[in-house]
Amino acid sequence: MAKETEHRIKVQAPAAVVYGLVADVAAWPSIFPPTVHIECLERNGSTERLQIWATANGEVKTWTSRRELDADELRVSFRQERSAPPVAAMGGAWIVEPLSDTETLVRLLHDFEAVGDDPENVAWIERAVGHNSEAELAALKEAAERVATEGEGATLTFTDEVWVAGSGADVYDFLNEADRWPDRLPHVDKVSLTEPAPGLQELEMDTRTGDGSVHTTKSIRVCRPHSHIVYKQLHLPALLSVHTGQWTIVAEPGGVLVRSAHTVTIKESAIEEVLGDHATLADARTFIREALGRNSTTTMRHAKEYAESRGAGVSAELYTSLQAFYARQMRLLDNGEAERWAETFTEDGVFAQNAKPRPMSGRADIAASMRRGLDRLAATGLRRRHWTGMLEVEPLPGGEVRTNYYALVISTPKGGKAELYLSTTCSDLLVRWGNGWLVRHRQVDHDNV
Repeated sequence: MAKETEHRIKVQAPAAVVYGLVADVAAWPSIFPPTVHIECLERNGSTERLQIWATANGEVKTWTSRRELDADELRVSFRQERSAPPVAAMGGAWIVEPLSDTETLVRLLHDFEAVGDDPENVAWIERAVGHNSEAELAALKEAAERVATEGEGATLTFTDEVWVAGSGADVYDFLNEADRWPDRLPHVDKVSLTEPAPGLQELEMDTRTGDGSVHTTKSIRVCRPHSHIVYKQLHLPALLSVHTGQWTIVAEPGGVLVRSAHTVTIKESAIEEVLGDHATLADARTFIREALGRNSTTTMRHAKEYAESRGAGVSAELYTSLQAFYARQMRLLDNGEAERWAETFTEDGVFAQNAKPRPMSGRADIAASMRRGLDRLAATGLRRRHWTGMLEVEPLPGGEVRTNYYALVISTPKGGKAELYLSTTCSDLLVRWGNGWLVRHRQVDHDNV
């Protein structure tokens, strides 16, 4: 059964200012406390289709909504297309009513249905709608009245950027793996990172400022491999009432451009307490710009160093892991374990040779073909050993690795002398599997062909 609610507030600002803030959905994370991030999936005239991430009763939820904007009637209607449980359906409207040239009434309407019409689900939604509606209306009032009376002096937006001659995937990995920041970044003391869903992170972090003091912040991060990470701080330093940000990775010829963007609202009542007597809003803007910009630039420079070092060479850990992989793989083959050897390929793996008319395709085909060959070899009484060497390694975006190496096959008859049977060059494309590797594609070229 559908439920309906209405929340309202009076705002000392012109209706046009209030409606403009409601209509500008891109600014919502910087205005409304529950809103973490919004992406516009589609826009056609006055119709918008959005994906929204927001907190509800302490949990982060995401859903898609369609909005209809009516600037003449000062009304924005919305309806969720895909809701997040325990919500089965939800819609409503923002209605902006001018009471005078300088005073406005805002009404926020909701109608909703709970999954299974369960009383506990209904109560959960009522709590979430009530809390979020009150928080959003209070924040809208504060933002609109600030714009109407003071302009936007307490709000500050700025961007820093660093050029990286390396892989965007490596830069993204550095920024995404925030749990490793205490070992990688000088200004980060401690991190707690959880991922309640893929691409969604809850990050609590202790950051050290230039004067040696430590600030604890808690953020929600929405991660989009390998292009951007957006975040909103829920637990803020004393000087800020809002802080949203975004890491963006833009591919360009020869590398990537990494940008860090911040939008903050300064808590003016805290300026003197934090910065000292007689400190001004201008002082606070300068302090925030320098502090956040310094930390962001430090993070990007370390990401640059990380990505460029990975592109310039191969770590000993990576090289050793690949040598161990080939040692195990070749022993399986030499011991006649065709099926286990085939399991070192991906399900859709390919094994091609210039001496064969067609490649083996798929793990089952590889296993069957190799089993036939090993059975024929066993019937001859010959023993064969594979030796690999001269290994070259090239890390690729997305964690894949390209290898090139020599492979020699030594054949020994029972009671006879070992002889070189075959000399080849090999090229593999490998992918991570747990703590090891699998071959996605192997090309073996026989020197005598």
